[in-house]
Amino acid sequence: MSLSQYDAIIVGAGPAGCAAARLLAAWHHRVLLVDKPGGQSRTLAESIPPSAQKLLATLGMLATVEDAGFVPWRGNTVWWADAPPRVESFAAGTAGYQVVRRRFDDLLRDLAVQSGADVRPGLVRDVSVPSLDGEPAGADPSVLVESDGHSSRVTAPMLLDCSGRAGVIARKGLRDAGASPPTVALVGVWQDDAGFGGANPTHTLVASYGDGWAWSVPTAPGVRYVTMMIDPARTALARGGQALDVYRAELGKVAAFEPLWQRARLIDGPWGADASTYSARRFAGADFLLAGDAGSFIDPLSSFGVKKALASGWLAAVVTHTALRTPSMRDQAVAFFDRRERELAVAAMRLAGQFAADVAAGGPRPFWLARATSPAEEPEEGVDAAALAQDPSVVAAFQDLRRRPRLNLRRGPTVAYVSRPAIRGLEIVMDDHLQLPRWPEGLRYLRNVDLITLARLAPNFGDVGQLYEALARIQPDVLLPDFLGALSVLIEQGALEHAD
Repeated sequence: MSLSQYDAIIVGAGPAGCAAARLLAAWHHRVLLVDKPGGQSRTLAESIPPSAQKLLATLGMLATVEDAGFVPWRGNTVWWADAPPRVESFAAGTAGYQVVRRRFDDLLRDLAVQSGADVRPGLVRDVSVPSLDGEPAGADPSVLVESDGHSSRVTAPMLLDCSGRAGVIARKGLRDAGASPPTVALVGVWQDDAGFGGANPTHTLVASYGDGWAWSVPTAPGVRYVTMMIDPARTALARGGQALDVYRAELGKVAAFEPLWQRARLIDGPWGADASTYSARRFAGADFLLAGDAGSFIDPLSSFGVKKALASGWLAAVVTHTALRTPSMRDQAVAFFDRRERELAVAAMRLAGQFAADVAAGGPRPFWLARATSPAEEPEEGVDAAALAQDPSVVAAFQDLRRRPRLNLRRGPTVAYVSRPAIRGLEIVMDDHLQLPRWPEGLRYLRNVDLITLARLAPNFGDVGQLYEALARIQPDVLLPDFLGALSVLIEQGALEHAD
């Protein structure tokens, strides 16, 4: 047994763990990244949306991912519920990535090493988390790592659980499976040099059917991963049936996919992976964070799993950096992380429930009825920008704004501010937020628009275009529709009012 000291220990070298390790090491922290030996075990293929490019650039990973030669993801072809098939192509010139996770994760791990992270292949045999285990205050968390037949206990002030479904910390009473029924992903790799029935070679294909849903990701010319998402209790898997028989039986139920596999041949699999959703009762404590899939697993229907993990790893790095550099902000930073991760998990759960409800409405389909939820059944957290865009009072404020020949805005008489944690650069700091009737706890950003900056600038301009240009000089990434929406909300909430 030996004892080593680090600033942060990260368990799990997936997207969340590698993102956090790369940043923290680049910010001059001593980082240990524990990577479970994977051998040649199979992994899923996943789609990474174009919107992840900005995040990859922030993490210093974009160039490597661009150069890796992944199949570009240019859109989806979808057969959902009883609706006609639809083709959803991304805007011209934009593309995401179709990746096999093992290769993608290997690239990210190499980037973490380049930043200076200490990567150790090994198995975590024990985890000590003082804030969870009732140990004396001041003790650091630790992990017992077994590597090459030797064990060592490693300590650090912060421990990041990025171990995904394994949940080395999450399973210490924090994981919440809720009422979600079990879901298994049965995965097969197919080859068809003729082009899979004419399917777009860059599109993800998605189809629902009565007993589940299927998706197909192209990973190389003439090669596609085809995954069946099923409830094992409703198939022969629950009775010890062979995976291949179940896989082919379920695939045969997907009429939309029939042209894909009729001429293709199965070159690998099928194999199974647990794809049941879950969340956490807590995502953070004074000495730990649950990042990526360790905290919550969102339904793959969203195609945002990898992006969500990268964003979670980035935020975990910012929060850890804050806790190490500014101990007085530790509690606020940890609470910020817990709230953000919870909001994301709730939003993803609500979206998946709506997808399921669309299919369940078409008839007696037990798989979907068990997964269908109404938005009203989930707790309302965060800001639902899409709902705001359709809110009658916000729409009325926008229409009134359009009718006016010029701007003549002034600060509302009841404007107030409240101090709340916010991200500034590499740290969490206490910052002013607007206290508005809809958000008495305070709100600073809406669709990436800094509301305080916009409210400060607005009275100085008589033209909407000039106001947008002034804001864009401060926030270059703000889109015009988001600017107009935020301005309408400020007027509707009374933070700004027309002087004439």
